[in-house]
Amino acid sequence: MTKLARWNAIMRFCQRQEKVEVSEMCETFQVSQATIRRDLQQMEDLGMITRFHGGARLNIEQVNEPPMMFKTDTNADAKNRVGRLAASLIKDNQMVYIDAGSSTYEMLDFITAKNINIVTIGVPHIVKLTQSKINTIVPGGVIRPSTQAITGIQTLKQLEEMFFDVAFLGVNGIHKLSGFTTSNEQEAEVKAAVMKHSNVSYLLADGSKFDKLYPVKYAKLQDGIVLSDDIPEVYKDLLEYRIIKNNPLQ
Repeated sequence: MTKLARWNAIMRFCQRQEKVEVSEMCETFQVSQATIRRDLQQMEDLGMITRFHGGARLNIEQVNEPPMMFKTDTNADAKNRVGRLAASLIKDNQMVYIDAGSSTYEMLDFITAKNINIVTIGVPHIVKLTQSKINTIVPGGVIRPSTQAITGIQTLKQLEEMFFDVAFLGVNGIHKLSGFTTSNEQEAEVKAAVMKHSNVSYLLADGSKFDKLYPVKYAKLQDGIVLSDDIPEVYKDLLEYRIIKNNPLQ
């Protein structure tokens, strides 16, 4: 069993029961106590769980938002195809904003536009973009561990001075009554500011994001264009969208 698979299993245990013991995990995964304690330390550092003597319990915040490393493995095929579509919408010579998150991360490998500038608050995105030799602009701020996003007052101030031809944003939940929502107020403020300063805003959302409601609203359904692999019928008259099925360029 890989470490990632083991971490996923530990998270599922914590979701099913109030706490999980180190001895129980050692027996289940057939690994040493040292391995489990190292796992729990790393998971606590990421804000996923809270350790106590002899075990761990779920960090309540993570009920709402798992770390990005887990999101990347969720609905991976749909995110990959949506990412291809998103990347195809970037044109030469544009000023582009790419949000933090696993969905926007998927689009980075497919960008072919030339002479573009990309602004991003995603820490993993910065690495991939610079490796691709794409001119990358990074606002200052504080890194939020679970989402690997740069946020805060400094981030917001800098983004409010920028203007974008096109923006690509992640979304935690899309709800017919509440619009686009996320779990963190600071990240919501960043998304809202970017959308106000963009000629067009695309929301990358696989089909699992619909009918989900998170605590902080940052935009109405009419404020952006949803890129998705599956749009529930009830939403097709409520928002503008581009849907992708088998052919990523349709």
